[in-house]
Parts: sequence; structure tokens; C-alpha cells
Amino acid sequence: MTARYATAAVVQALEARLSERDNAVLRSVSDLRFVSGAQLARMHFAGGDDSALSARNARRALLRLVRLDVLARLPRAVGGVRSGSAGFVYHLGLAGQRLAAERGWQTKHRGRRPHVPGRLFLAHSLQVAELHTLLIEADRSGRLELLELAAEPACWRSCGGAGGQQRILKPDSYVRLGAGEYEDSWFIEVDMGSEGSQALERKLGDYLAYEASGTEQAERGVFPKALWLAPDAERAAVIGECIERLPRSAGRLFAVAPFADLLGVVTDTPILTNTQSMDVTVGVK
Repeated sequence: MTARYATAAVVQALEARLSERDNAVLRSVSDLRFVSGAQLARMHFAGGDDSALSARNARRALLRLVRLDVLARLPRAVGGVRSGSAGFVYHLGLAGQRLAAERGWQTKHRGRRPHVPGRLFLAHSLQVAELHTLLIEADRSGRLELLELAAEPACWRSCGGAGGQQRILKPDSYVRLGAGEYEDSWFIEVDMGSEGSQALERKLGDYLAYEASGTEQAERGVFPKALWLAPDAERAAVIGECIERLPRSAGRLFAVAPFADLLGVVTDTPILTNTQSMDVTVGVK
């Protein structure tokens, strides 16, 4: 399917050819923008006893979606050099863009091939996709209860600022987890080690301004804890130093950990930290 064939009639016919799993894959790529074949396989094709069969099913399904122009692949020179479909990086094809817009997942615009992303932007996108993959796998295995998971821009928040202008808080993801009768909620920042202390402090300030506005508390009853996930312990220490320079009452809104410790952090948080029930709200540390 080429650009000139992504008409309303053809897209409507395409709807009937997509399975429930095809649509789930489409939604994941729509939400995350760039996702590796290995991540899509783990999200949507794992869980059976035969891992080799699951891998074959993933390869066939992804190739079919590419041929339908629901998905497209980045060039190997950008997306990676591993063999097989697991090594490809996928984004929406023109038909996929049209389907996502018709379903309200994306704003409607004229379908276009995306610009090839820069390496740092792509690395960050794939790390956010890895965050989502790990949470979905943990939910499937019963390690946690995933109630809500949103990527940007769906997880962005806005509030009134000085002079009546809107301020936008732009976390990389928002996560809401079940914790018995309670819920734990998190804003998550996936750090790639590329920002200096001043940029980190500005972002911390954005969170403090949004918390002070009371917008999130009024809408959801609690302010999520903001978790910075760093590439390693050394970078986590740098971010931690920025947080420590904040007043104690402000620093309690934040946590920092190496990316590898994600699941330990979100599952081992005490029940009375950053939680809410139907009628009770408990603040973060």
C-alpha cells in the first residue's frame, strides 16, 4: 500500500483485515512512536510455552503489517544492525497513521513519512519503549497490577502560569499501579545522561510549579511521585545531588534510581507512600 492508496475507503477495508493483536500492536507503536521488533514481540506475542513459535508469530505478523503499510521500518543504518525482524525499529506507516487518527489516538493530519530521527532521540524513544515493555511483562507475570500506562504526549499535564499562559509539564510516561485497596502513581523521566545540572534543575522546577498549582490533586486526588531513571548509578548520583539541593518538603516529591532498578522501585514502595483510595489521600514522602 502506497501513499496514494491510503484513502478512506481503503483504510476502512483494512480495518476488517486487522486482528485484535494487530490493533494492539498498532496502538503500541502509535503511543510510543518508535519500538523495536524485539519489544513488540515481548509486549504482544510472548506468554506461551514455545518461545520459538512466539518469535515466528511475531516475525510473520510484523512483516504482514509492514506490507499493509500499517507499520514501517527505519533503515538499518539508523535503527540497528541485528538480524531478523527483532532488530528492526518500527513506526507507523501511512495507513497506520490514518487508522490511528481515525481512532483518535493521534491528531489528524496529512499522512507523511517521518523524518529519520537522530540517534539520541531514537535511543531515548527506545528506552521509553523498554520502560513500557518491562511494565507490561511485569503485569502479565503478576509482579504488579498495571492500571494505567501513558506515554507522551498523552501523559503531559498543563496548568495556568504567570500572565495567564499555560505551563506544560512533559514527563516521559505516567504509570498508575494497583496496590491492594490503594493505587500508586508515578511520573517517570527516562534520563539518557545528556542533560546538565541546569537543565535538570529546570525540570525539577517544572514539577514543583505543577504540584503547587494543585491541578493534579484536584483532578486525581494525589500528586504522583516523579521517578528519574538514570542509565547507571553514577548518573543517578548526579540527579540525586540536584534533588538534595531542593528544600526537604520539595525533595520528597522525587525519587531517582538506575533504569535497571525500575521494577524494584515501583513494587517495593511502602503502601502508604504516594497512594490513594476512594476517599483517602496520602501524600508522598
